[in-house]
Amino acid sequence: MQQPQDQAVDNDIAEVLHAAFKLYGAADKPNRKECLKQLAQAVPGYGDREYTHAWNRVSVLYEHACKLAFRWANENPPGATIDSGVVEAIFMDEIAGKCQGFSPEEYAAALSYGFERGIF
Repeated sequence: MQQPQDQAVDNDIAEVLHAAFKLYGAADKPNRKECLKQLAQAVPGYGDREYTHAWNRVSVLYEHACKLAFRWANENPPGATIDSGVVEAIFMDEIAGKCQGFSPEEYAAALSYGFERGIF
């Protein structure tokens, strides 16, 4: 069982993680070095390790979202379309299991990103 102090640390790191998510999603082509600098400015008071860890977790989330989109594209005929509700219903649990710590809205946004930029 987590101690109250550990939960506070997790909540603090969650702030950095959610800020990293916003930066990654807003960037046309996310540049790690530049985004880490922006992350430190957006959520000051953490060390390089926390910023890097959050950035890496967000990168993995988006990577998994793109892999799911590619998998779907390979399993369906060329020209097939999928709406966002189906994307969320089919892939939400899978991505949440692989990349923990994000909100349902963030998972949905990452999946949309994967389908919009990854294959279409």
